[in-house]
This record gives sequence, C-alpha cells and structure tokens, in this order.
Amino acid sequence: MPEGESQKTKGQPGITQAALFGLCPRCGAKGLWAGPAALAERCSACALEFERHEPRGRGMYLVVLPVTILLVLAALKLDDIIRLPVWALLGLWGVIVPLVVSAALRFAKTIALMARLDKEGLL
Repeated sequence: MPEGESQKTKGQPGITQAALFGLCPRCGAKGLWAGPAALAERCSACALEFERHEPRGRGMYLVVLPVTILLVLAALKLDDIIRLPVWALLGLWGVIVPLVVSAALRFAKTIALMARLDKEGLL
C-alpha cells in the first residue's frame, strides 16, 4: 500500500476527481454536483447527504475574491501586451471568468465537504 494511504480511504476519489468529475467522496459514484458550483442533495448510490454539509455564506468570499482579483490583474496584463478590441475582450473574459470562478468554487466546496465529512466520520 502506498505511503499515506490507509485502508479507510483506499478506493475513494481524491479532491481533484470529486471536484472535476463530480464523484461522491464516499463511494465514488457520479452525482456530486447539481449545478456548476452547487452540490446535489444526496448521493444516488450511497445516500450520503451533501446538501447538509455544503459550505455557504461569507466563507466562499475567501475563494471568490482572490480569484476575481487575479482575473482582473490578468485582464489588465493581457490588455497591456495585446490590444484587443472591446468586443473580443468581452467575449474572451465572458467565457473565462465564469469557468475559472466555478472551478475555484468546486474545489473549495469539495475540500470543505470532505473535511466536514471526515470530521463527522462519514467517509
């Protein structure tokens, strides 16, 4: 068995698999996400309740705010390097911003969900 992997966590998806592919942290079945960054109510395979453990409120600002600042800085730097027309910038950043923010929220919510489930001994 690889170092750092216990019998308890063997076969369970990691944070990356759970966040990107929507795998249940307990059984590995698909269906963790009901929307782009919203957890499903429960797992269809093992009936683990996700919604009860979903992080909400101001805690997610700690994820969204730094990501937004980095995106604004990236937009300013790109504008200094390449002078694109306004319509191209709107199209480019109109696609990139929601994707990056949703991905950051997925990772943050997955980390918080797995920590809460592990704390309660549900994993």
